[in-house]
Amino acid sequence: MEERVREARLVARIRAGDTRAFEELVSAYQHRIFAVAQRMLGNVAEAEEIAQEVFLRVHRSIADFRGEARLSTWLYAITSRLCLNRLTSGERRLRRDDTDALERAPGDGDAAALLERSEVESALRDAIAGLPEERRIVVVLRDLEGLSYEEISEVLALEPGTVSSRLHRARMDLKAKLERFLP
Repeated sequence: MEERVREARLVARIRAGDTRAFEELVSAYQHRIFAVAQRMLGNVAEAEEIAQEVFLRVHRSIADFRGEARLSTWLYAITSRLCLNRLTSGERRLRRDDTDALERAPGDGDAAALLERSEVESALRDAIAGLPEERRIVVVLRDLEGLSYEEISEVLALEPGTVSSRLHRARMDLKAKLERFLP
């Protein structure tokens, strides 16, 4: 409950025009919003654009936030809608190579284990990216972001049973795609 009170105070300060409060909001949530967008879109540049758009929309529509859901739930809902819209629109950019991959060159340690872990992580990223959008978003929100079924229901405006069903199907798809890595 303390979190809700803190969020309500932050929202009140933003509504009152306190720019520091908005900066606090961005600072508190920017990494999570970017992470969801990147996992959904598989592209750093697009994820950055979506994250910026999320905070622009929040700034413009903070007066519409009723406080019935958590602030983070509202932010995830905006992020999810923008990502799903981007995925279904014709404005997708070609996927760029991961420029950070060159910086993550192996150092000391077991090179074979590092290579295997990297291969599994890459296969998992590709498997998640290959899921249909409606399944990908529930996996990202539940398994990667840790939202509850109820929070996902709120974010996506779905019945809890639909969330559960999509998550189950997504996990079965992932299991099938990653069978070669399972013991």
